[in-house]
Amino acid sequence: MKRYYGSQQNVSKPVEKITLDAKTASKWRIFFIALFLCIGFGALIYAFTHLGTNQKGWQEVVLDKLVVSNSSYDFTLYYEFGAGGKSVNKEVKKVKELYEKLCTSSYRIFDRMEEYDGIANLCYLNRRPNETLEVDPSLYAAFETYERLGGRMLYLGALTVHLEGLITSDSDEALAENDPYTNESVMTFFRKTAAYAADKDAVSLELLGDNRVILHVSDEYLAFAKANDITDFVDFGWARNAVICDYIADGLVSEGYRHGILSSYDGFTRNFAESDESFDYNLILSADGTASKRGTMTYRGKKSFAWLHDYAAAAYDRMSRVLTLADGKKRHTYVSGDGLPKSALPDLLVWSADGRCTDTALIAARYYIADTWDAAAAEKDLKSRNIEMLTYIDGVVRCTDASVTIETNK
Repeated sequence: MKRYYGSQQNVSKPVEKITLDAKTASKWRIFFIALFLCIGFGALIYAFTHLGTNQKGWQEVVLDKLVVSNSSYDFTLYYEFGAGGKSVNKEVKKVKELYEKLCTSSYRIFDRMEEYDGIANLCYLNRRPNETLEVDPSLYAAFETYERLGGRMLYLGALTVHLEGLITSDSDEALAENDPYTNESVMTFFRKTAAYAADKDAVSLELLGDNRVILHVSDEYLAFAKANDITDFVDFGWARNAVICDYIADGLVSEGYRHGILSSYDGFTRNFAESDESFDYNLILSADGTASKRGTMTYRGKKSFAWLHDYAAAAYDRMSRVLTLADGKKRHTYVSGDGLPKSALPDLLVWSADGRCTDTALIAARYYIADTWDAAAAEKDLKSRNIEMLTYIDGVVRCTDASVTIETNK
């Protein structure tokens, strides 16, 4: 059958009916059996020689089965198969299995909404304030990073939840009911919640060692939380995928798979490839509120990237990260210390050859989540920590890293 597309219809030639006698039918039956056997053997030979062979080199790792509780929806993994001298077919199978396992476990460990049997995750902790608990080691390690670099950002989780609800508002009425800038009672809620988050006596996470923690929450804050449906006293907020990116990349590397690049849709990338080749990083930047590719940055060596941006650069951004109103103003999840979303620039791209995504992102956030951009202070602090940065201001790309090559679009 020949298939036509567009306005044309499916067309096939009319079939002419033929009557066969028994002898003729028997001959034809033997012929077709032989023909089908040849086709079947040919298909098996092709399957063994072609379909079972994976090509050496860079490939996207696509999971065969996806489930809801899985971080892979937010990530893309490219891997250079055969680079480590292993059998490509076996390596493809092992990387897929391990990647799926890590995507599932990362989703559950860092899930703030649901508990899972046998996993002391983020939700488990938030539902048990003022108790001594033993949490998952990876969750404990993330808490240590936040305690060292994140200031009080970890305690703004209640506002992250509210802002995500605001961003996904599907009507003007819903927006007005949840927007602190237009609703005085919502603004009061934001400021009070931020005040509790800033107060160590109101909420704090005590790390006791050996993965044991106590989430201290005062009686006053507990009462306020109950009255305002607050359940997330601690949360990773906008940097959640940075934490998960590090978890998955570290998990692959620890099992000997050291030739990949993992990226999240919202801007966190770990290049953990042990390779001498050069890599390209596409510069998606904003001009007049519109995201587009402004150029390419070429670099060498392993890098951890964090791209902070206050506009929708992907379809998923609209779902949970940023909302641009008719007047051009933004609502997003970069929550400042006073409880309100702030961004000093539309774009800030930072990277490090030494650090991880989480570390790099948290340090950069000190300057990005602000009323104004202090370029000198940011560059000095980031450079002292071996972190490079790129900005795009007034149509000009500025980069602190002399080792990279940047080609801008004309």
